[in-house]
Amino acid sequence: MKVISLIWVCFILASDVRSQSDYSWEQTVNWDGITHWSKYMITQPAFQGPNALPVPSIGNGSIDSVNYIGLTGNLHFSPGDNTQNLFLKGNYCLVKKVASIDISWVPIEFFILSDSIIFKRHVYTDYKDLKTATGDVHFSTNIQLLNKWRNKIQLALRLGFRYPSGSGFGAARNVDGPGYYFDLSYGKPFRNKHLKLIGMFGFYVWQIFSINNYGQNDAFLFGTGLEWNKKNIRLQSSVSGYLGWIHKGGDKPIVFRTRFENRFKRTSLLLGFQQGLHDFKYSSFEFGMIYRFFKSPK
Repeated sequence: MKVISLIWVCFILASDVRSQSDYSWEQTVNWDGITHWSKYMITQPAFQGPNALPVPSIGNGSIDSVNYIGLTGNLHFSPGDNTQNLFLKGNYCLVKKVASIDISWVPIEFFILSDSIIFKRHVYTDYKDLKTATGDVHFSTNIQLLNKWRNKIQLALRLGFRYPSGSGFGAARNVDGPGYYFDLSYGKPFRNKHLKLIGMFGFYVWQIFSINNYGQNDAFLFGTGLEWNKKNIRLQSSVSGYLGWIHKGGDKPIVFRTRFENRFKRTSLLLGFQQGLHDFKYSSFEFGMIYRFFKSPK
C-alpha cells in the first residue's frame, strides 16, 4: 500500500511539473488556447540554430570542375546556444567548366540551450530537453556563363533548393519548410592573376510559420570579398548575407567568413572561421578535409 501511495505521489508531482512547464510556454507565446504550437515558432534565422537558415556560401564566378566529397566538423558559439555538428558536402561535375551539381547535409548536431534562449525562441515544452538534431539537405545546380571572356571576368549561375529533411523543429533547430535560392556569382581578376574580387547577388526564399499568417519570406542575397589562389593554396574572405522584408523580424543575417584550403594530390585540408554580424549571433569554426575521387569530365 505504501508503495502504491508513493507511486501516486510521484505521478502527481510529475504532472504538476509538466503543467507548470506547459503554463510557462503558454504565457511566453500568449497562447490563444486553440492554435497549434507550431504556429508560434519563429522561423527566422535570428531565432533558430546555426544550421537552420545559413547564409549560402559565396561564389567566385567559377564552378567546381572536380568530383569530390568533403567532411568537416563545425563549432558554433553563442550566448545560450553552443552547437557542434558534422557537415557533409559532395560535388559532381557534369561538363567540365560548364555545369556541376552539389549536395550538402548536416547529419548530426549536438547543442545545449539556456533557459533564456528557450524562452526567446518559443521552444515548445516537449522539446526543451532535446540535445541532438539533423539538418536539411541542400542541393544546387551550377552553370558557368561567358566562358569566352573568363580571362577578364568569370560568371556562374547557381540554382539551389533546401529540402526540409531536418529534425528538431520544436526546439528551433530547423524550420520544417522548403526554401530555394538563385544567384549570380562573379570573379574579377586583378593584374596579379592570383588575386581576384569575388561577389554574388541573387534571391533567397523560404517558407515560414507565423501566427500572423505569413506564408513565406523573400530576401535579397548578396556578398563580396577577395580570393587568393596560387599553386596549392586558396584563401578567401568575404562578407555576405540576405535581407528579408519583415520589419525587425530577425530575417537579415549578415556574416563575415574567411576560409583557408591547402590542396594536396587528392585531398585538401580546410580551415574556416565565421562571425555573425547581424541577426546571426554565432562565432563558428570549421575544420576538415576534401577527397577528390573521380577524374573530371572532358
